[in-house]
Amino acid sequence: RLKYGEIFIWHIVPQYAEVSPTHKHEGRGFLLFRLINMREPLIMGFLTGGFDDPELAAVSEVIQFQNWNEPTQVHLALTGDPTEMIAMWVSKDAYTPKVRWGTESGQYIHAAEADSSSYSASDMCGSPAIDFGYRDPGLLHKAKLSGLQPGLTYYYTCGDQQFGWSQEFSFRAALAADPKTTVRVSAFGDMGSGQVDDSVQSTDGQQQPSLNTTRLLDKYLPETDLVLHIGDISYANGYSSVWEEFFDQVQSVASSVPYMVCIGNHERDYPNTNGLFNVTDSAGECGVPYENRFAMPTPAPDQPWYGFDYGSAHFVLMSTEHFFDPTSPQYQFLDAHLKSVDRSRTPWLIFAGHRPMYVDSTGDKHSDSQQPVAKLLRTYLEPLLHEYKVDLALWGHHHLYHRSCPVYQEVCLDQGTVHVLVAMGGHDLSDNVESSNPAWLEYLDYKHWGMTRLTMNSTTLLFEYIHNDDGMVHDKLVLTK
Repeated sequence: RLKYGEIFIWHIVPQYAEVSPTHKHEGRGFLLFRLINMREPLIMGFLTGGFDDPELAAVSEVIQFQNWNEPTQVHLALTGDPTEMIAMWVSKDAYTPKVRWGTESGQYIHAAEADSSSYSASDMCGSPAIDFGYRDPGLLHKAKLSGLQPGLTYYYTCGDQQFGWSQEFSFRAALAADPKTTVRVSAFGDMGSGQVDDSVQSTDGQQQPSLNTTRLLDKYLPETDLVLHIGDISYANGYSSVWEEFFDQVQSVASSVPYMVCIGNHERDYPNTNGLFNVTDSAGECGVPYENRFAMPTPAPDQPWYGFDYGSAHFVLMSTEHFFDPTSPQYQFLDAHLKSVDRSRTPWLIFAGHRPMYVDSTGDKHSDSQQPVAKLLRTYLEPLLHEYKVDLALWGHHHLYHRSCPVYQEVCLDQGTVHVLVAMGGHDLSDNVESSNPAWLEYLDYKHWGMTRLTMNSTTLLFEYIHNDDGMVHDKLVLTK
């Protein structure tokens, strides 16, 4: 944080002056910055001395946005009822925030008032989230659109009569459970956000390859019904402003299709917060920004597990950061929920969680390392996946892509579940794989970022792995019923 007069600078995204070719020999240069509306005035500062001993040599005039109350960070979520959709957005102030919608562009014949909330530094649990990483998240608005006709396209805008409205967005209402319906899903984990102006982020919140993944999501948006982001979402790591950058980056996607998430270690884990792992991976956030910024259809606060129907598929998302042994509330939910799935209505059953149940990794030194956690998941939850005939399980955390055979108890068999690790969304890739491939491993790639695509109908599930550099399919799996 820098202080200049009465202005506090909570977010520093620098560029080096030497990037400009005229800087050294002419004493002047040109740099391009992209600024997003974080509801407070900005200044540009020129610093010397580097990061170790910075000195503020000059500052710009105060930079103002035209409308501090511009609705930003618009994103959608399912409720589990195909006649409903949740819209969320952020603004500085509000009088009567609401969402307006209709079936024709510009014709908003329906409206629903939003519930507004926020969170403070005192709601979180450690540094930097509670001190130098914190900035006011603004007002977080959540409105439920109801009475929707499944599969019909709607146009909507959100905001406030007094403070202004957002641009118009559109979405297709959720598909009701139906074995004859085709469902198209984009799935990945561990993405984060990047700087489109090549600024240097000083926290772990800079994942430049995520920009290509987001562009790939945009490319497939006309052929996408929903998105699954399998944990480690923004990598804010206690710096609130990174959440703002993440939502700005994905808004074109998340405002058009439901953006469904599950919680990861970088959203939840912190010592003494009733989690499974007493590590500091969330940098003091302890799940608070995650829970306030996403409206998933979970059973209760800090119980981030849920399931929903969508066309010919049923999805179940768990939290690998909470207890999942048979005495836990999460296990009991998963057991009852998987048992209740009507496979005549949703023939495909997809399971997801952040830390993987099957992983090609050398990580085994600590209780939260990949192999010990994978063993716990196989001990407690793999029997449920086998009993209820889960077709496909998606995982994140270990930053690479790999796919298993249909497997149960580490043995390939026709009645097993295919496990796919989709943690190549944007964060630095991991190459700590075993010297010889596990017997269950069918495909491995730890050198490329990208995303996966699922296309399901009553008889066929097509799974594709796409690199975000060339946009080509590099792995493919077809399951049939």
